[in-house]
Amino acid sequence: MVTVSMILIFMMIIAIVALKLMLRGTGVTGSSRRYLTVFDAAESGIEVGMLNIESAAASGTVPTSGDVNVGNQTVSLVIEHIFTGMVAGANIVFGGTGYEGVGTGISSGGTAVYYRIESNARGPVEEQTILETAYRKIVGISAR
Repeated sequence: MVTVSMILIFMMIIAIVALKLMLRGTGVTGSSRRYLTVFDAAESGIEVGMLNIESAAASGTVPTSGDVNVGNQTVSLVIEHIFTGMVAGANIVFGGTGYEGVGTGISSGGTAVYYRIESNARGPVEEQTILETAYRKIVGISAR
């Protein structure tokens, strides 16, 4: 009787441990899914920032930062102007000679405007992803 009771208690302990491990695995899977969802939202925020820069350049305005909704996630978007520089091969590099060789389309001049885009997405629990990238917008180049 004692041996049967000991075996029964041992089997119950094994069953409890197995159940606890299965529940923990389910929790880890859910957490992983939430982190991936937040990462995807932050990545989409970077894309929204690039589109914001393109549309601002087309309309002649300054790109704006702020919160955007991506799916059911709110993403904080920061767009900062880093610097503006000359595109290599522009008219000034060649001394204004009007070079018509390999760089024909570039010889009319152009400017590269560099931006920093930061996308910050937060999940419903404690998940957070911050992605940052540099983006170059070239303006003023006429293709011939």
